[in-house]
Amino acid sequence: KNKRKEKETEVSKQNSKFDRQRNLLKVKIKCLKERMLFDVEKISAKPNQPIRIEFYNPDAAPHNFVLVKPGSLEEIGNAANMMAADPVAAKTGEFIPKSNKIIVHTKMLKQEEKEFLRFKAPNKPGEYPYMCTFPGHWTIMKGTLIVK
Repeated sequence: KNKRKEKETEVSKQNSKFDRQRNLLKVKIKCLKERMLFDVEKISAKPNQPIRIEFYNPDAAPHNFVLVKPGSLEEIGNAANMMAADPVAAKTGEFIPKSNKIIVHTKMLKQEEKEFLRFKAPNKPGEYPYMCTFPGHWTIMKGTLIVK
């Protein structure tokens, strides 16, 4: 039990250190109830800029936030759809395909859940799509992190 408490303390120290960076970009994103959309569809960041995303799901449907490499939206979205047909993958309810094209993601959030993501923006300028990978959602529930 103490080991877990030590680890939690360590993580919260790292998080508060991360959150104190001068050029930190703080973004709040939530799902629009019953619309399968994010309320923020464009995020602009500089290469390697630290980003803290607060992701909140007020919707009855489960949603996540998955940031992927440029040009891989359809590939990852389709892979997540395929997971719905796999009883083992579907049972976990996470729908995060195994791929090196996924940069960072939250877990699948149920209604009223919130998760923070802390990461550095990619160092390569470009348009990095993000989406909800719950099967079928990604086609409309998506946005873009623009790094320039």
